[in-house]
Amino acid sequence: MPFPYAWVKLNQSGDAERTVTPRAGHTLTPMSQGFFLFGGMDGRRNDQGNPAPNSDLFVLKLGQKGEYEWSPIELDAASQVPPARTLHSALGTSADEIFIWGGIHSAMPFQTLQDGWILDTSCMEWKKVHFKAAPTGNRGSASRRMTGLIQDRSSDDGNGRKKSSSLKLRGSKARASISARAGSISFTSLAGAATRAVADRRGSTRSMAGTSAMGSGSKKWHGILQKKMGMMLSGTTRAGGGGGGGSAMKMRKSNAPNPSGNLMTTSEEQFHEELVAMVSQGQRDDGNAASDPNAPPPRSNHTTSLHENSVVLFGGHGGVGYQRRPFNDTWVLNLDNQRWTELACHGNPPPPRSGHQSFAKDGCVYIFGGWNNEQQYNDLFMLDIENKDWSDVDLSWGVPRWNCSLQLVEAIPSWRVFVFGGTADVYGEGRTGGVFDNKIGVLDMGEPMRWSDPTLEMKSEDAMPQPREHSAICYDPEESRLVIFGGWANKWLDDVWQINVSSIVGPPYAITKVEPPLGPVTGQMKVTVYGVGFQSTNGMVIIEFACGKLSAQTQGTVINDEVIECLTPAVMNTIGPKECQVRVSIGPRDLTTTMTHYTYFLNSIAEKSLCFGPGVLQEQQANLETRFMIQARNQNGENRKSGRDEFLVTVQQKVMNADGKDSLREIPFELEDLNNGKSEVKYMADEGDVVIHVKLIDENGKPRPIRGSPFRPTFTKMGRNRANEHSGPVVTAWLSSTLKSLDEFYQTTNTGHQTKLKDGDVMNLIKVMNHIKDMYDQEDTLILRQDEIVETLAQLEREGLPSDKQLKQLKKISANIVQLKDDIVAKEKEIQPMVQKESDLYKKLIADFENELKTYQSGLRKEAYYYYKSGLELAQKRLADVTADLDNFDKRMEDLLHIATNFNYPEELNNPKKVMQAMREDVANCRGLWDFEVMRIKLTEGFLVVKWGQVVAGDMEDEIKALFKKLKEVKVDRKADAFVGVQDVMKKWTVFCPLVGELRDPAMRTRHWMQLMELCGKSITVTPDILLRDMWNLELHKFPDAVEDTAEQAKQEKKMEDMLKKLAKEWAEVDFLFDSHRGTEVMLMRIADDKFEMLEEHQVQVQNMFANRFVATFESQVIMWQKTLANVAEVSTLLSEVQRSWVFLENLFIFSDEVKKELPEESDKFVGIDMDVKEILLQGLGVKSAKEFCNQDSIFGKLEKVQGALEMCQKALNEFMDSKRRAFPRFYFMSAADLLDVLSNGNQPGKVVPQFPKFFIAIDSYTLEWPDGEEARPTAVGMNACVGKEYVPFPEHLPLVGKVESYLDKCIEWFQKALKHFAKDDLGRYFTEGCMDDGERRGRFIAESQAAQCALLVQLITWVMLVEKGFNAAQDGKETAVHDAWQESYNLLLKLIELTMTNLDKPTRQKIMCAITLDAHNRDVQERLTLEKVDSKDAFQWQSMLKCYWLEEEDDASMQIADAKMPYGYEYLGNGPRLVVTPLTDRIYVTATQALHLCMGCAPAGPAGTGKTESTKDLANAVAKACYVINAAPEMDYLTLGNIYKGLSASGSWGCFDEFNRLVPEVLSVCTVQFKSVCDAIKAKMTRFMLQGDEIHLNPQVGCFITMNPGYLGRSELPEGLKALFRPITVMVPDFKLIMENMFMGEGFTEAKALGLKFSTLYALNKDLLSQSKKYDWGMRAIKSVLVVAGGFKRADPSLSEQAVLMRSLRDTNVAKIEGDDLKIFMGLLGDLFPGIDVPRARDYEMEEVLVDVMQTDYGYTHDSEGYLLLKITQLIELLGIRHCVFLMGNPGSFKSAMWKILKNAKTRCGEKTTTVDFSPKAISTNELYGFVNMQTREWKDGIISKVMRDLGQIPDTHPKWIMLDGDLDANWIESMNSVMDDNRLLTLPSNERIPLKVHMKMIFEIRDLNYATPATATRAGIVCMDDTFGVQWRSYVQSWILKQEHPEPVKEQLWQMFDKYGGMTTYWMLKNTKILVPMVDICLIMACCSLLDNVLNATTLEALEY
Repeated sequence: MPFPYAWVKLNQSGDAERTVTPRAGHTLTPMSQGFFLFGGMDGRRNDQGNPAPNSDLFVLKLGQKGEYEWSPIELDAASQVPPARTLHSALGTSADEIFIWGGIHSAMPFQTLQDGWILDTSCMEWKKVHFKAAPTGNRGSASRRMTGLIQDRSSDDGNGRKKSSSLKLRGSKARASISARAGSISFTSLAGAATRAVADRRGSTRSMAGTSAMGSGSKKWHGILQKKMGMMLSGTTRAGGGGGGGSAMKMRKSNAPNPSGNLMTTSEEQFHEELVAMVSQGQRDDGNAASDPNAPPPRSNHTTSLHENSVVLFGGHGGVGYQRRPFNDTWVLNLDNQRWTELACHGNPPPPRSGHQSFAKDGCVYIFGGWNNEQQYNDLFMLDIENKDWSDVDLSWGVPRWNCSLQLVEAIPSWRVFVFGGTADVYGEGRTGGVFDNKIGVLDMGEPMRWSDPTLEMKSEDAMPQPREHSAICYDPEESRLVIFGGWANKWLDDVWQINVSSIVGPPYAITKVEPPLGPVTGQMKVTVYGVGFQSTNGMVIIEFACGKLSAQTQGTVINDEVIECLTPAVMNTIGPKECQVRVSIGPRDLTTTMTHYTYFLNSIAEKSLCFGPGVLQEQQANLETRFMIQARNQNGENRKSGRDEFLVTVQQKVMNADGKDSLREIPFELEDLNNGKSEVKYMADEGDVVIHVKLIDENGKPRPIRGSPFRPTFTKMGRNRANEHSGPVVTAWLSSTLKSLDEFYQTTNTGHQTKLKDGDVMNLIKVMNHIKDMYDQEDTLILRQDEIVETLAQLEREGLPSDKQLKQLKKISANIVQLKDDIVAKEKEIQPMVQKESDLYKKLIADFENELKTYQSGLRKEAYYYYKSGLELAQKRLADVTADLDNFDKRMEDLLHIATNFNYPEELNNPKKVMQAMREDVANCRGLWDFEVMRIKLTEGFLVVKWGQVVAGDMEDEIKALFKKLKEVKVDRKADAFVGVQDVMKKWTVFCPLVGELRDPAMRTRHWMQLMELCGKSITVTPDILLRDMWNLELHKFPDAVEDTAEQAKQEKKMEDMLKKLAKEWAEVDFLFDSHRGTEVMLMRIADDKFEMLEEHQVQVQNMFANRFVATFESQVIMWQKTLANVAEVSTLLSEVQRSWVFLENLFIFSDEVKKELPEESDKFVGIDMDVKEILLQGLGVKSAKEFCNQDSIFGKLEKVQGALEMCQKALNEFMDSKRRAFPRFYFMSAADLLDVLSNGNQPGKVVPQFPKFFIAIDSYTLEWPDGEEARPTAVGMNACVGKEYVPFPEHLPLVGKVESYLDKCIEWFQKALKHFAKDDLGRYFTEGCMDDGERRGRFIAESQAAQCALLVQLITWVMLVEKGFNAAQDGKETAVHDAWQESYNLLLKLIELTMTNLDKPTRQKIMCAITLDAHNRDVQERLTLEKVDSKDAFQWQSMLKCYWLEEEDDASMQIADAKMPYGYEYLGNGPRLVVTPLTDRIYVTATQALHLCMGCAPAGPAGTGKTESTKDLANAVAKACYVINAAPEMDYLTLGNIYKGLSASGSWGCFDEFNRLVPEVLSVCTVQFKSVCDAIKAKMTRFMLQGDEIHLNPQVGCFITMNPGYLGRSELPEGLKALFRPITVMVPDFKLIMENMFMGEGFTEAKALGLKFSTLYALNKDLLSQSKKYDWGMRAIKSVLVVAGGFKRADPSLSEQAVLMRSLRDTNVAKIEGDDLKIFMGLLGDLFPGIDVPRARDYEMEEVLVDVMQTDYGYTHDSEGYLLLKITQLIELLGIRHCVFLMGNPGSFKSAMWKILKNAKTRCGEKTTTVDFSPKAISTNELYGFVNMQTREWKDGIISKVMRDLGQIPDTHPKWIMLDGDLDANWIESMNSVMDDNRLLTLPSNERIPLKVHMKMIFEIRDLNYATPATATRAGIVCMDDTFGVQWRSYVQSWILKQEHPEPVKEQLWQMFDKYGGMTTYWMLKNTKILVPMVDICLIMACCSLLDNVLNATTLEALEY
C-alpha cells in the first residue's frame, strides 16, 4: 500500500554541535552524497552591525526512522570560497557539480551579485567561473580578452577571421580546465598577453578611469611582472627539488606532489589568476566596481533552470550598483564555453518579477507566481527555448503567491510539479497584506495540464510545517518524498519536514493496457501488460487482478521498459467470471496509480461446442470458397460471448497417390476468431471428399475433438448456385433433411417399439430390443443435430432470413423425442421377463452344439493324413473330406451367433469358436506338410539324374538347406508320424550333399576311392558320366565321418606334396649375400632379412607337417627338410656372431698399435683366428648357396672353434678396458662399445673428439688445428659447448699427444686452466670497467664475457663483496648501509631487465637471463636481510647463503656456505639456463653442502616436479662440478653401480641417481656396502681405496645424491644401512609465484610481479576447481613451458601487451589437454583474470592448407567441418615447439595415429624431411625395449629404444626425428624413460651408456590414459587430448567412406543424412542398453556398419535404402 500523504517532522541524529542555524533564502541541492545546503540569511551581522548572509556549506543526509544528520563540508585547502549570499540560485549541472549564481551579498547597503561559482563535490573545491565575452560585437573587448583563459583568446588566421583554440569539455573536466589550462602558458606569452591587454585598454574610449588606475606607463607592469616572475621561479625551484631553468612543462612532467594537495595552484597558475584580476580591474564600470559585462546584471530572488547543457536565468530583483528593480529578461549560460547570451524573445513574456519559481521540461521553461512593486502573480508562463517564444498558459492556482518553493517530480504517465508555502495574497490586499502559507499545490503536466490540491491524509491535530516563505525544497526519488528545510515566518526556521508523495506521483512506472483483455477463469493464460518505466525498479513483479474486495495476484517478467509478460491467475473459486481491475507493483514499490481492465469467462468445453454452416455439408461447389462456424460453449451448455479460444483445425482433401491408393492432402484455410464465442473457418477444395478435424485446446493444453468431429463434406463441380453460402440451398436442404431425419427416426422408433409380442416370437422380440438400443445409441447425436439446427437458424436470422416455420417444426420434433425417450424406458421394463425366458432357452442349444464339435475333434487324430506311410494321394483325399464337414459346422454356428448377440451373450459361443478354429488350424497345418512333400520330391528327383561331373555340390546343398528351413517353418505337430517321415528324408539329403562336395575335390586319388568302396561294401567305377543316383545308392549318408576323414586325408596329402615342392624350389634359389670388408677382397656373408624370415616360416611349416596325422606318405622327405633348415638357421646365426666379433676385434688387434702394444700375446693369437675366418668366408664365396654351405659336415665345428677363440680375445680386451677406465675415470661413464671406439682411434684424436659429450658434461667438441700437417697429431685451440651455444678459446694451445687417456687428462686440465684464466681476467675487468655502479656497463660486461660461467662466477663474487661491504658499513654505524646495498643490487637488476628488451642474439640473451635469475635471488636475499635487520656477516641468515670469495693468497675462487668450504671446480658448464633459486632451494643447498662436509651423501625426496634433480644439478653448476644424472632402473645390477661409484670417486664428480628407489632390494643392499666404502675413505682422507676388488684413486670432492618419489608404483624401501649414509631432505612445493616472477624478469617482462600473481593464482584455482585427472599438471614443468612460450610470443610480437602475451600463452599451452566441463571452467577463470583480453590464436594458414591437402590426398581422410583434427594437429605442433616428449591421449580410433602421420607428411612437403620410427613398447619385454647385460658374460645386448635413439642421433642432418611409442603406459617400462623426458634428455642404460635425445629429436607416445602412470611420468610430457564423445571421428570416417563409393550423388547424400541422423543415437543406445562382450568404441561400430553396407549396397537394393 502507498505511504499516507501526510507531513512528518524529522529528528536530528548525530552530533548536536553540527546543527545548522535557522535560516532562510538558502538553497538545497540534491547530489549523490546528499542534499547540499549553501548560503542564506541566519541573523548574523557584519562589521557595521547590519544583517549579513553567510556562505555556509553543509550536506544533509536522511537516515532511517525519520532521522536526519547535518555534516559540514571540509573544503580543499586551496579552494576559494564564494562571497556570502542569500536568495541566490543553485543547480546540479552534472553528477558531481553544483552551479550557483547571483543573490544578495549585503542588505545594508543593498548589494546583489552576478558571479558564478561551481562546487566540485568529488573533491569539495569551489571554483569561480570566469564568464567569457560574447563571440561578436566590440562591447568590453579588452575585458573579454582578459577574463577567459589566455590561450582561449581568438587569433587571426590570416584572412581576417578569428579562430578559437578552446576545447569543448563537459562536467568536472571542463571546470578543471578553467584554471588548469592556464598553467600551460609560458611566462613570456603570459606577460605578452598582459601587455597587449593594457595596450587595448589604452586605446579604448570607455575605460579612462581604468587607465589612471593602472598607471601611466609600463613601469608598473614591468615591476609587477618581475616580482611575479621571481616568485614563480623561486616557487618552481622549491617544488621541483632542484634543477635550474625548469620550465612549467618540466614542472608538470615531474609529477612532484603539491604540499597543499591542490593540483590547480601551482605558482604559475596563481600568477595567471592574479594577473587576470589585475588587468580586469581597469575594465570595470565606475558605477559598480564588481560589475561583469560578460554576465547578466546583478540580481537576487531570480530563478535558474537547467536545459540540456545550458542554464536558463529569468527575472529577479536588483540591478547594477544599488539598483532595486524587477527583471523579466532571459539569459542562457552555455556550460561548454561559459558564455552568457541574452535571449531576444517574442510572444507574450511575463511581466518583470522576482520571488517566482521556475522549472524546465521538454525544451520549455515554466515561470510561476512572483511579485513586483505593482502586482503579485499566480499565473503560469511558458518559454519555448528553441523558438524563443513566450506564451501564457492561462492556468492559475489559487491566490497570487511569491517566495514559495517549487519541485518538479518525475511521474508516470505525466510529471508533477509541487508548490509549497510562500506568501499568499489570501485577502486580496496586495503584497503588504500577504500571509505566510503552508499549502501544497500540485500541477499535473499531462494533457491537459491541471492544478489540484490533494487532501492530506492526516488528522487535524497532527503536526504540520509552520507557514513560511523562502524555504528550501528537494525531492528524494528513492523514498518518493519531498523534504523542506528552514524558511522565514517572522523568524528564521531550522526544522526539517518530509511528506511522502508516492500516492500522487505513484511508482516510476505505469500500466496502460492488457492484451488480450479477457481470458478463462482457470487462468494460466499468457497476457502482455503494456505500460512505461518497468525497468526503473528492480524486484519481484506482481500483477494484481481485483474485483471489489476480491483479488488475485500473479508474478510477471519484465521484458523491456514497456512490456511485462505473465500468466493470469485462476479465479474459479474467488472472483469468478467477472471484469477485474489490473494494477502492477515491482519490488518494494506501490501498485500503480493507473489501471486497466481484464474480463474472466467460463472455459469452453469441447463436448459442448459444435460446428455448423455449409463448409461441413455435402454437395458443395468445388473450387469456390466455403465456410463454417465453430460455436464455443461452456460447461453449462451456454454459448460463449467472447473469443480467445484456441482451436486446432485440419482440412484435408482425399486424393489418389501414384500407387493408386487413397491419401490425404492438406488444404489451406483461414481461421478467424470473431471474438463473440464464434470462430469462422474459410477454405476452398477441389472436387471430391474432404475430411475436417476440429479440436479445442483445453486449459491443460491438450486438444480435444468437439462434437461431430471429424466432418466429411463433399464437393462437386456441378454444385447449385450459392451452394457455399450460409443462406444457400445446401444449408436449406440440410435443414430440411435433418428435420426430416429426426422426424423419421421418431416415427420409426415409436412405431417399432410398440410391436405386439407373442410367446416364443423371438424375431419380433429382437426387433423391439434393437429399437430400444437405437434410442440410447443415438441420444447424443439427436441433441447435436438439434443444437446445429438452432445455431444454423440463428445464423440465417442474423443474415435477414428468418425461418419461423422450421423453428416451430424443430420444437415439435424435440418434444416428440423427449416423449419417445420416456416411452422407451417404460417398454424396456415391460419386455424384461420375455427376454429372460428366451435367453435361457438358447443358452442350452449352444451348449449342445459345443459338445458335438468336441466329439468330432477327438476323431481327427486317427485320420490317414497323420501317417507318412499313407502316401501322398490318400492323405490329400482325406484332407478335402474333413474340410467339407467343417464348413457345415460354420453355417450352424452363424445362426446361433445372431441370436446370442441380440440377447447380449455372444461370449457363450467363444468355446465353440475356439474348437472350430483349432480344427481349421490342424487341417491347414497337415495340408502344408503334404504340400511340402510334393516340393521335396520334385527337387530331389531333379538332383538324382545329374551326371557326376556336372554336379555343383554347393548349389545343391544351398537348395536343400533352404528347403529344410521351410520344413521347420511348417506348423505341425513335431511328433506326428507324417512329419517325422518327411524330416528323416530331409536329414539324409542334408548329410549327403556336403559329402558330395568333399568328394568332388580334385585331391581325391584312386587310393582314396578304393577306401570308400571297402567302407560301403559296394563297388562302382567313378567317372564323370555316372549319375548322382549312383552315389546316392552307395548310401554314403550312413558313414559321414569316415567319408569326411578320407576326403580330409586327400586334401592334407595334397598340401604336403605342394609344400615340399615349394621348399625345394625356393631354397635352390637362396644364396648368401656378400659385402666387401673394409674395401678388401674379403667378403662378409649374410642371408637377406626376407630370406631369414622365410627360413623361420619354413621351419614352422615343416614342424606343422610333423604334427599332421597324414604325414606317413611323405615322412622321409619331411625329416630331410627339417634337418636341412635347422642347419641353415644354426650355421647362419653362428656365422653372423663370428663375423661381428671378428670385425670388431680385428679393428683393435690388427689395426690398433696401442692394443698390440698392450696385448701382444692375444694379438698374435688373433692372427691365426683371422686366417681361419677368412678361409671360411672364402669357402662360402665359392659355394654361394645357403643350403649347400650350411649343410657341409665340418662347417659348424669350425665356426664354434673360431667363436671360442674370439671370446678369449674379448675377455682380454675387457680387462684392458678396465685398466683404461682406472687410468681415465670418466671412461666409467661410457659403454664398452663407445670406449672401444675411443681406444681403437686413440692415435687419431680427431675421431676421439666427437665422443667428448659422452664423458664431458657440457663440451661438444674441441676445435683442432694441425700445425704439423694432417699426418701428425693435432693441437686443441678451444672448446665448443653442447649446452647452449658458446666457444671458449684456450689461452695456450694443447697438443694432443701420447696415449688417449693421457691427452684426455690434459683436456680436463686445459679447460680448467682456461676457465680460471678467464675468471680472474673477468674479475679484474669488472672493477676496471666500473661495473659495480653502472648497470649498463655491467650488462655489456656479462654479454661480452668469454665464458658465461666465468661471468656468473664474477657476479657472485662481487655480490658477496657488495653485501659484506654493507655489513661493514653497518658495523661502522651507518644504519642504512644494508638497505643501500640492496637498493644498489636492485638497480643493477633493473638495468639487466632493460637489456633483455633490446635485440640480442640467443647466446647473449641466455647469459643475461642467467644473470637476471641470480640477481633476482640476490635481491630477494638482501631484502630479507634488510627486513630482518641483519647487519653482520656472521648472522646465520647470511652464513646459510652460498657465497664465493676470491682468495688472493691462493689466487683461486672458494665456495663457502655455513662452515662448509669447497674449491670452485672449474668444470665447464656451457651456456645453459640456471635454476630460479627460491628459499626452498637455499635450504636444499645448505643441507646438501653440509652433507658433503660431513662425508655423506644427500637424499632429496618429494613429489614429482618439485625440483629435486634440478636443484642438485644447479648446485653442481654453482660450484662447477661435473654432475652425472643416472636414471636408476630395475635392470641395473650391483656391478653397474660399482663401476659408477668407481668413476665418481676417481674423477671427483657428483652423481645424481634419479628415482633411486626403483632399484631392486638386492642391488640396494650391495649398494650400501659400496657407498660406505667411499664414505669411509673420504673420512679417513685416503688417496686410494678398495672398491669391488679394485684399488681406486680417491678424489675427496666426490658427491653422491639420490632423489626419490616415495609411495609411487614400483618403488622400494631403502635399507636402513643405506639410509644412514645419506642426509635426507624433504622437498615440497616450491614458491611458484617467486619462480614465475624471476623467470618473467629473465624473459624481459616489466610487469613480472603482477603477471606472477595472476599466473600462480590461475594454476592454484585450476588445481582446486578442475577435476583431479592425472593428465593435469599444474607444477613446475608446466609452468616452465608456459613461460618459455610467453617469452617467444613477447619477442615475436613486441606490440602485444604483457597481459595479453601471458593470457595467450596460458590458453594455447593448456587447452590441448583440457576437455569437457573443465575447459569451460578454465576459460572462465582465464577470462576473469584477464578481463577484456582475447588474443586470437596464431594460425599458419599456409601450413593448414598443406595439412588439409595431405589429409585428403595422402590418406583419403575427410576434413571435418569443425576443424577438430586440424586444431589438434596445430596443438601438437605448438607442443612440439616447447616439449620434446608428448602424449597423444585418447580412445582407439580418436585420430591419434592420423594426427602425427598427417603432420609428418606435411612437414616433409614443406622441406622438413621428417623421419619416424614407431613400435609398441607393450609388445616386448622391458629388456628387449632398453637392452640388458648378460649376467654370465657381462655382454651388453642392445634394446629397440636404445638402438633407435643411437641410430637417429648419428644421422648428421638436423631434420625432425620422431620416435613413436604406440602402447599404453605402465610403471614397468615408462619410468626408465624419466631422464629422457625431463630436461636431461638422456637415456642412461645399465651399460653406463648415455644416449642423448638431441634437440631435433622428439618422443611421441600414443596412449589411452594415464591410469598406470605415476606423477613423475605424467608431469614430464605435454599432452594432447583426443575426445571422441562428439562423434567427430566416426563422422569423418563415414564421409571418407561415402566419397569412395561409386554411387550417384543423391544416393551418397542420402547415405550421409541417415548416418548423421541415426549414427549418434544408435551408438549411444547400444552403449547404454546393451552389453558388448568385446568393448568397442563408436568408430569401430560405425566401421563395422560400413563394411556390411559395402556388401549389401548394390544397384538392385539402392531403391529400398531406407529400409
